[in-house]
Amino acid sequence: MALLLLFLLLLFSCNKESLLSPSFLRTNIKGEPATLDPRKGGDVVSSMMHFLLFEGLTRLDTDGSIRLAQADSIELSPDGTRYIFHLKNTFWSDGSPVTAYDFEKAWKAILNPHFFAPNAHLLYPIKNAEKVKKGELSLDQLAIHSIDHKTLLVELTQPAPYFLELISFSLFFPTKHDLDTTYPNWASHPSHFIGNGPFQLTKWLHHKEIIVTKNPYYWAAEEIPLPGIHISMIGHDMTILHMYEKGELDLLDMWVSPIPIEAQLHLAKKGILKIRPISGSTLCVFNTTLFPFNNVHIRRAFGLAIDRHSIVTNITQMEEELSLQAIPSVLKNGKITPFFKDNDRESALQELSLGLQELGIEKKQLDHLQYTYCFSERNHRIAQVLQQQWYQVLGITIQLQTFELKTHLDKLSRKNFQFAQSQWFAQYNDPMSFLERFKFSQNIKNYSGWENPIFHQLLEASSTTSLKTREEILEEAERLLIEEMPITPIYHWSSAVLAKPYLKNVHTFSTGNPDFTRIELHARTPN
Repeated sequence: MALLLLFLLLLFSCNKESLLSPSFLRTNIKGEPATLDPRKGGDVVSSMMHFLLFEGLTRLDTDGSIRLAQADSIELSPDGTRYIFHLKNTFWSDGSPVTAYDFEKAWKAILNPHFFAPNAHLLYPIKNAEKVKKGELSLDQLAIHSIDHKTLLVELTQPAPYFLELISFSLFFPTKHDLDTTYPNWASHPSHFIGNGPFQLTKWLHHKEIIVTKNPYYWAAEEIPLPGIHISMIGHDMTILHMYEKGELDLLDMWVSPIPIEAQLHLAKKGILKIRPISGSTLCVFNTTLFPFNNVHIRRAFGLAIDRHSIVTNITQMEEELSLQAIPSVLKNGKITPFFKDNDRESALQELSLGLQELGIEKKQLDHLQYTYCFSERNHRIAQVLQQQWYQVLGITIQLQTFELKTHLDKLSRKNFQFAQSQWFAQYNDPMSFLERFKFSQNIKNYSGWENPIFHQLLEASSTTSLKTREEILEEAERLLIEEMPITPIYHWSSAVLAKPYLKNVHTFSTGNPDFTRIELHARTPN
């Protein structure tokens, strides 16, 4: 019995040591991922985990280009609507082969009318996809077919020049076809979890930590330097920074783990904070279905009255791009087209006057409008500044109302608000990632409820033209969006990463997250 106990103690110690290996990268996320099932994801923390644990047919590179991942080759029909994907000989983390049927079943599950998938609309370029999701057609009529175990056929309603970028997003990652049946809660339990990505789920202590280790069955496992990653879950920004400074964390990514606002400028001046523009934005959303923001002039008055330069200079301090256009320039090959002036007080007052006349009301009837936002230190400061600016420029007093994230998103999706502070990030590397959500008023991500037939026609026309003409058409659609102003952008984001000097090859995707597949961890040095 004594020998047995000694053996078990040694075994436990070895297992614990292997899970907390000093060669593992240590990082943090601000909270529990909502889901590890890529079909159901929608938040940035979950997306980061999906990219660690799964992989799709294509993959976004850190330079913005697309390269093949699980796909070995692609055939495209001359009219641009028929894709045939030939898969590599890749494997799940349990050693079983990844098949075309895994992709087919995962995508069809998303489009099942009874399956919860907040980003299901991203599959709508596929022929019959939207009608299937709405229950108007059966799943058998969906244009996704496994020709054989390594060949997947996908047909589109019309050409989508961004389709290979689109399918690099985590929503399009496969899940093993029999998991939903054999283990319905597989996405919550490491013992049942199976992925096909560069890392595999080894431990998940809910609300405390996640440990992932290199997936030995990943097709490019030999190219991944890190043996594993230890991910803590701490939401307090000052605590996180102290852990980093004490050497308890190696990497902090502002995208998924907050850094104190007071510390950002100091760290940036010291050259410690690595900053680059990414495809995300903070914006104000107007509920165009309710008074008074059903009037375009009232929306424009509030949008033009914002002093964005003051917000970026005094609050965010991260070299952000003033958002005088709806689309971040990183999604437009660096092109910046200002569609309006920042802090345009004169025009704001003119728009306010026109709006009051059209609505037949006095300005005092706009007092006490409620501006809602999800609470964080940054969001709170921005909301307070906006409150002051709108009073100073328009003479209108607004009320601030804050909610935790889940409640805030629920109010936005149900359009239970007047106007609100929100944020969006590109799910794939193309302007359509932002523009397509305004194509239909009923899109769950179209919080404004705005819809315009000319805007719809422009997006449709952009799919059947040359690339140069497509850019011009999309810019015209963006111009219309800004003129109608169902949303008014405030600033486009920059990513900030704190990385210890012993980390090499720390690169960030234009959509936010670091590329963990390239990071090298050399011998840790004392602080």
